[in-house]
Amino acid sequence: MSDALKALLGTNTDVKATVHMKRLGTDFTVKAIDGDTVSRIQEQCTHYSGKGNKRTKHVDENAFGMLIVAEGCVDPDFSNAELMRKYGASDPGDCVKKALLAGEIARLSGKILDISGFEDEDEDEVKN
Repeated sequence: MSDALKALLGTNTDVKATVHMKRLGTDFTVKAIDGDTVSRIQEQCTHYSGKGNKRTKHVDENAFGMLIVAEGCVDPDFSNAELMRKYGASDPGDCVKKALLAGEIARLSGKILDISGFEDEDEDEVKN
């Protein structure tokens, strides 16, 4: 049996990590999300302008980050009714936007994507 096959058979996709949030003085727990979820979120954040050959695709990176955090953050749960009420949020993504600073959203979404397998390939080459 190959090492790659052994590795796949011996692992699971339930990957979690903690991210320290300095301003709040606590750790958030995030989880890996699957490719279908990332694709769905990216599709939600993609808008097109123009027609025919001039049609261009625009991804709202801010909305993408907020939705990644809303989906991948385990603790706190941004769909918590009390939390959403406190921030006057209409949905978990809106709650992320209202409760966190831009840099905090970027750190959390980056970590979620990283543990989901979207880490920078150049980093891996340096480590090897």
